[in-house]
Amino acid sequence: MQAWKVAGQLCAAVAWVLWVLVQIVAGDPFPPEISLSQYGIGPHGWLFSVWVVVLASAPLLLLRYRPVPGPARWLLALGYAGSLLMAVVRTDEGGPQVSVQAKVHMVGAVPAMVALPLGVVAAMWFAAPAWRRVSWVLAAMTTVSGVAVLLAAAGFDTAGMGPAASWAFWQGVSIVIDMMLVSAYAIAVETVAPG
Repeated sequence: MQAWKVAGQLCAAVAWVLWVLVQIVAGDPFPPEISLSQYGIGPHGWLFSVWVVVLASAPLLLLRYRPVPGPARWLLALGYAGSLLMAVVRTDEGGPQVSVQAKVHMVGAVPAMVALPLGVVAAMWFAAPAWRRVSWVLAAMTTVSGVAVLLAAAGFDTAGMGPAASWAFWQGVSIVIDMMLVSAYAIAVETVAPG
């Protein structure tokens, strides 16, 4: 049904607008000072929650328009569930994330940052060859930034800014690449051969 495609494409576009808005409202432009999740703290934190849910909704809606076989459905569902948990349960304010609430938020962030892009790549496996290759390149880029996030979390200065700032930087790079991946899917969805 065409409405699924339009809704998915609209979510992909609105996610970019919200991404810019959360930075403006927080007064913390890219790269974030501490982490992306800090955009969810404070009186305007609801914007972060809306952004996370809108971004995760886009590929699910596009998949409804052009269903494909394979793991795309459960990967996107897992990524959506993680995003929803991240949106509802906020992290702690500041750098150290030690509370139960912050740990629950992190439990949501991991599948959101891993399963969601993998689900998009799995769905784009059935797109036109050029778009499939675009998804592979973006997936490789998000993998590199994800490894850099993990290294920074382990205390390595992966961006030359200190471990904490490197962590926030690579986390931001990773989400921008994931948003590019979702946008590529929104553009390429017409070329996806339905399963």
